[in-house]
Amino acid sequence: MNLKQSTKAALQASIGTCMWGVGGVCSNIIFNTSKATPMWIVSMRLTWAGLLMLLFAAITKRPLLRVWRDPRRAVRLVLFGMIGVFAAQLTYMFAIFYGNAAVATIMLSLVPGLITIVTSVRTRTAPRPIDTLAILLALFGVFLLVTNGNPGKLHVAPLAIFWGLIAAATGAAYTLLPRPLLRTESPLVIVGWGLLVGSLAANLMTPFWHAPKLPQFDWLAVAFVVLGATLLAYILYVSSLRTLRPAIAGMIGNFEPLTATILSVLFLNLGFHPLQMAGIGLVLGAVFMMSWQPRSKRQPIGARKHAKGVKS
Repeated sequence: MNLKQSTKAALQASIGTCMWGVGGVCSNIIFNTSKATPMWIVSMRLTWAGLLMLLFAAITKRPLLRVWRDPRRAVRLVLFGMIGVFAAQLTYMFAIFYGNAAVATIMLSLVPGLITIVTSVRTRTAPRPIDTLAILLALFGVFLLVTNGNPGKLHVAPLAIFWGLIAAATGAAYTLLPRPLLRTESPLVIVGWGLLVGSLAANLMTPFWHAPKLPQFDWLAVAFVVLGATLLAYILYVSSLRTLRPAIAGMIGNFEPLTATILSVLFLNLGFHPLQMAGIGLVLGAVFMMSWQPRSKRQPIGARKHAKGVKS
């Protein structure tokens, strides 16, 4: 694999993760300037992104129906759609609705730590010392973010903290549930069906065609959330994983909370105290630490063919 190809893959992953961060800020703007609800945004996002992703998978000749022929795999796919996609997206949107895009996205950075804990429990093995340290640093970073160092006073709305933690838990489920399916199926197919299955639950509660009255700019923001921050971002990120090492991809994933934080400060007039900024730095640093692998255990470029799930 030459330098040009690896650079292209890194650029694709970077654009995809930045789009996720921009999508969170767009959702924040929609909530601030209209009566759109988190449930309606989720209905729109899952329905149209799911349909378009499956259409793209069909055009690129991925087998769409094979996964449904095995009852056990079909059940796992439904669970992925309901818990890993619908619940993850809805709780993330609630975290933005009650807080802001920066805090919600940073809370999602707890996902690698939760996955490490779940994996250690399932395999009955202790996490690496660096992972243990990273988890503790991430938790301390979140503590600084929401309290600014004073446990007697919250600087983030309690509901935003609650939904952010739930979003991190469902985000871990989003990554873990489809893993057995991704061994034999295209990530585009699995995530496309997951989005569509999740959209069924969302539309039962709030049909996407029951649209609130939105300003013209907000419709552009909705279009970006569906087409840019979900469909295109995922396609770019998945295609990059064919050539990027997992550790590099994990580090590039930090562009999402960084993008959301910077744009929130610029366009949402958010301000963070120095200790809160230190907390953000600790959380992002913890993700870098968990992405690190000794040189002897690093996979060669091109060895990892399947992807992690869509984040936000």
